[in-house]
Amino acid sequence: MKDIYLNIYSAGGAEDYYIPVPCRGVVKDFEVVANAALVATGTIVLARGTTAVNTATAPTGNAAAGIVVKGVPDATNKGLVFDPASTTVANTKIKASLDNTVLGGAANVTLHIVYDDSAYVAQAPSEA
Repeated sequence: MKDIYLNIYSAGGAEDYYIPVPCRGVVKDFEVVANAALVATGTIVLARGTTAVNTATAPTGNAAAGIVVKGVPDATNKGLVFDPASTTVANTKIKASLDNTVLGGAANVTLHIVYDDSAYVAQAPSEA
């Protein structure tokens, strides 16, 4: 299990960030915290290419600065494998997408991704 921490500065609009994966594995867990409120129903999505694997959604009534918002694994795609050796470029990095409503303005946002490099996944290396 590996913990990946990424602190990003967001201007407050829709933004995409790419996080290279350290080794073959899956996103096991995800949480977000910011130094500004996370606005109700705004989302931060972790994806492999365009396919979501985990989504953190700010709760109704907003999440105040410093409150941790937990991501929810996608029921179908939570086990998609990332692999830095893949010939498919999208599979070599985690895409983190902030929608244009998750922040009310500029903020520092910390993403904590729990990355499982030992999970059993029924997927051939050629599919990663």
